[in-house]
This record gives sequence, C-alpha cells and structure tokens, in this order.
Amino acid sequence: MKARVLLGALLLLAAGTSGYLLYRDALVPVPLQSGRDLFVPAQPAFGEDEAVVESVLPAGPGLEAFLAAQSDLALLEKGEEGQWTGQLLAGLQRSRHGRRWRLTLVSGWRMQDGTLLDAHRLVASLASAWAREGCVARIIDPATVELRFPAAPADLPARLATWRVPGSGPFIRQGSALIRFEGFSRGRAGLAGLRILSEPAVLSSRAWAEGLASGRWAWAAFPGSVAPEDMARVRRAPYDELRLKDGSVWFLSRRMRRLRPNPEDWTRTRLFGAWKGAVDLLYEP
Repeated sequence: MKARVLLGALLLLAAGTSGYLLYRDALVPVPLQSGRDLFVPAQPAFGEDEAVVESVLPAGPGLEAFLAAQSDLALLEKGEEGQWTGQLLAGLQRSRHGRRWRLTLVSGWRMQDGTLLDAHRLVASLASAWAREGCVARIIDPATVELRFPAAPADLPARLATWRVPGSGPFIRQGSALIRFEGFSRGRAGLAGLRILSEPAVLSSRAWAEGLASGRWAWAAFPGSVAPEDMARVRRAPYDELRLKDGSVWFLSRRMRRLRPNPEDWTRTRLFGAWKGAVDLLYEP
C-alpha cells in the first residue's frame, strides 16, 4: 500500500514538473507595432521625386550608421515612446523562461538582389552573429525562424534592433551615395538618390558657406569653424537651423519636404518619406 502511494506521489510530481516545464517553454507574443507607419509615402509634385540631392556631413561612424539605416534595415525598431515596431518582422514570440524565441518575417519582402526575404537568409546571417553564444536556429517554415539559447539573453529585442539584413532597405548604397531601389516592398521613395560630401575642402569656411548661400545642399552639418562674414551669408540662406541632442547643428533646406532629423540620434533619420520641393537641389552627376 505504501509503495503504491509513493508511486502515485512520484507520478503526480513528475506530471506537475512536466506541466511546469511545458508552461515555461510555451510561447507568448511580444507586442509589436505595425511597421507600415515607418514608411510613410512621399507626396511630390510631378517630377519632384527624380532629384539626386547633395548633403554635407562629416565622415565617421555616424555617417556609416546613417547610410546603413537607409540600405540595410533592422528586424525591429524602437519607437519614440519606447514601443517596439517590426520593420522586417511581422511577429515576435518568446517563451516564459526567455530561452526560446520565434521570429516571423514580413511576407513578400523584396530584397535588392531581386529575391524575397526568407528564413534561410535570416539563419545565414545569424550563424556568424550568435553561434558563439550557443544559439541554435531552426527553420519552422519559409517565413519563421526559432532561436533557442542555453540561457535567456539580455534584452533580445534591443539586439534585434541592431541586427541588419543587407540589401533590405529602400536605397541601394554605393560608397557614400544612395540610389533609390525601385522594387522596394513598401512603395517608392521620394528621392532618386543622395550624394554625401565629406571632403575637407567642402567643409572649409568659405566653400561651406557659399554652398548654403546658393541653395546647393539639401542639408549640411555645421563644420565648427566658419568666419563671421561667411556665417552672415549663411544666416540669410533659405535654411532652418536645427540643434540635435549630440550637439551637432544642421542647416536643413526649406525645400526638403518632410525630412525630419531624429533629434535623439540623427543616424536614424529616414529618407524614405522625404522629397525635394523645387528643382534647385537637383544634382547632375
């Protein structure tokens, strides 16, 4: 009798333990905002979306991050109010113990090489990124990838916001220039392209001021040393002066419509929904 009671107790304990483990391993959704609002279409007049504009920005990590953000999108993006928004992800789930994550890609996302974004491409980029952490990736279906970690990773959504997929964005990067990707899944960008100038000669006091005075630049970062007489010309130019959180100062042409530099981190500024409002910012290569 005692043996049967003990066996029953052990069976109940095993069932309870198994149920608890299944409960902890079950997936629950991580709330995501829709990514469609990230790509608000431009509203140019006839021909105004054919401009290749020029901007003056200093070379460095910030410029590299800005260019990458236009050509290679991250899986997630953090909104101004702290909510997570899916750029390339339509859904995200995690287990209660945090070691299992399931990523669902946006369907039909066209890449710059003409292929569609799928789970195989995602796993290929993961292999080099997280393999040393013991992460194991499993393809559930063409649009779904499951990640399993030996220990719960710290703030995985924040890491997904830095995981960029090459060739997934609305602009094709060519060095320090951007060319519009005509097959972008979310629509047509309002600029044909962007050319970044970072040469010291362009950033000199006289050249920088003359470019602004003539309305040549779509926007320009203040180079930090400009003669008073040159700055006087800049003050009369058709630009709005913007001070960003990192201490940099931008002069943004009033003919650039809906370009809104992100004051917290200008490298996250989106070009997709912007366009030029006049022909004088057209750059002829």
